[in-house]
Amino acid sequence: MHIITEDVFLKNGLQTFIKQKEIILDSNDVILDFDNNFIIITTLSTLNRIIKNENAFECYLLYSFLKIKKDTKLTEIFHTLKHKSWRNKQGQELKITLTQKERMLLSHIISAGNNKSRLIHSGLDIKTVSTHKYNMLKKVNQPSIAALTQVHNRWENFCNQPAN
Repeated sequence: MHIITEDVFLKNGLQTFIKQKEIILDSNDVILDFDNNFIIITTLSTLNRIIKNENAFECYLLYSFLKIKKDTKLTEIFHTLKHKSWRNKQGQELKITLTQKERMLLSHIISAGNNKSRLIHSGLDIKTVSTHKYNMLKKVNQPSIAALTQVHNRWENFCNQPAN
């Protein structure tokens, strides 16, 4: 059982619930602090499959994990964990649903932030960039470029952690 978060209070709280047997997870399971709103529950094998993929961050964004809002009542979290199995998703094929332009925009955003001048030099019009940005954010379920960048930074931290 692994808890991956920079939030000490969240980690301690989850560890307490696990010790008290309020949350029962397998040794292969992972609780990952996704962003300010959600935690993700998945398995190490699923994360390993995603990391080995050529478009790992994109797969991470698009994969349908079991996501739980952080402001959810504990009783609802326990109920959700009992009746939904995120382990069944291990065999699913990871499908890329972003278009080539959206993928290009994603890589530009990650490497350059929201630097519009760099995106213009990529041969795309500002309106085109805006449309692709809107569509991409909608597909990856992120409200803004800032939120997407925050998720990317957490992803990078996760990928750069030494293996246990």
